[in-house]
Amino acid sequence: MPEMVVKTKSKKEEKIVKAFLESLEIDYMTEAQEEQALYNAMQKGKKSKLLNAKEKDSFLKKIKSAK
Repeated sequence: MPEMVVKTKSKKEEKIVKAFLESLEIDYMTEAQEEQALYNAMQKGKKSKLLNAKEKDSFLKKIKSAK
């Protein structure tokens, strides 16, 4: 699903955008929430095993064919 980045100029604009998104039941994250989610994913990734050669080839093929 496409994602957007919205830069507000003031706290008032930020409140209005958040209220609008919530009224349409559209999920959103603040930059701080996104950074925390990325950090959590990196920590989880550290605990997972590395891919073997066959898994790595499959993963790379999947990424290259994605549109």
